[in-house]
Amino acid sequence: MNDGIIDKLRQKHSWLNDMLANMPPEWLGHWNIVNIQLHESVCEQGRMPDYFYVVLEGEFKVQHTLDDGHLVILAYLYPGELISDIEIALDRPYVCSVVASTKGTILALNTAVYRKWIEADPGFLFILNRQLSKKLYEAGQKSIDHMSMSLRHRLARYLYKQLEHFDFNEHVACMIAFSRENIALEWGVSVRSINRVLKDLKDRRMIFVQKNQIICNEWSRYLIEKELEELENK
Repeated sequence: MNDGIIDKLRQKHSWLNDMLANMPPEWLGHWNIVNIQLHESVCEQGRMPDYFYVVLEGEFKVQHTLDDGHLVILAYLYPGELISDIEIALDRPYVCSVVASTKGTILALNTAVYRKWIEADPGFLFILNRQLSKKLYEAGQKSIDHMSMSLRHRLARYLYKQLEHFDFNEHVACMIAFSRENIALEWGVSVRSINRVLKDLKDRRMIFVQKNQIICNEWSRYLIEKELEELENK
């Protein structure tokens, strides 16, 4: 990549400027910028990594295909997050595939150059360590939630997170994009189970449901917050 392009990206994204602050200048030209289409795969489960990636724009889902063919979504990646860092460190194939859930853009760096970079740049190693720690922390929290929370509890927490800081003085209703299929894959439950909980919340007029949206008002937030308090103080 032309050094001028990487400079423009660094000016646009402060986190990228911090990440590349101490990368030896002769290696900056090894970055490639890649535009990714919706549903396009960045890396495939079972394959060895050829590149280290940084998400620039868009949303990417980390998914694993089980032996019986079922798909499980383990995480979502957003701008500033890294792909291949764990596999390159362990010299092992991808445990999961990473697939674009929106159109996106990533930076790609050959693994050989990446290995040289982490040996030469303690500042980047610090950033890398924080990202690895974040992944471990979130994976641990997800495992705890899966074991200790009912589906209703998880759904209430999910909705409240979207509503907690929403300004109902500015907007009468909050429209939450909600894919039953994606949530089912991420939480390891059936779509039928999610529908059952949504129906009960809808029947109690805590929420309103459209095809791929959950609609909430300020009263919804009050009722969901109250239910969360009851669930978490049992």
